[in-house]
Amino acid sequence: MQWFCLVFESRYVLGRKHSKGQTLMDMVCEHLNLLEKDYFGLTYADADTQKVSLWPNISLSFSPSPSTDPPWHLVFAVKFYPPDPSQLTEDITRYYLCLQLRDDMLSGRLPCSFVTHALLGSYTVQAELGDYDLDDHGSDYASDFRFAPNQTRELEERVMELHRNYKY
Repeated sequence: MQWFCLVFESRYVLGRKHSKGQTLMDMVCEHLNLLEKDYFGLTYADADTQKVSLWPNISLSFSPSPSTDPPWHLVFAVKFYPPDPSQLTEDITRYYLCLQLRDDMLSGRLPCSFVTHALLGSYTVQAELGDYDLDDHGSDYASDFRFAPNQTRELEERVMELHRNYKY
């Protein structure tokens, strides 16, 4: 019996080679306490082409290319972003969507303008650090975070400028 390992956030879920996709997705979502599953899916990289694809029909068994030997690497990822995130009912759903959004921005898969990077970066800093406090944060705290693939000092300064105006 061959097994594969699904890895996400340094956690592992083991499954059998011919497990149904829905079974694996349910295992992952249960492990994450995720109820709003429709936004997420499993991706894999084909060893022959190195192309990353969304598992198209999770009602079927996982079937990597015949030349691919184990271990097979599947990744939990966002299938699509909701048109109105305020309609989400679960905080954990928003959390995993935000993680994917940040990863997509940092990798360049989601191109953003300077203004968008600054705004989303300021939200990230607010979420991580809370309200601005000069004694706690100093004058260069934004450089501890990554917001963009080619982050500049100018972007960090704009993020800090925006962050200073937020209050919980």
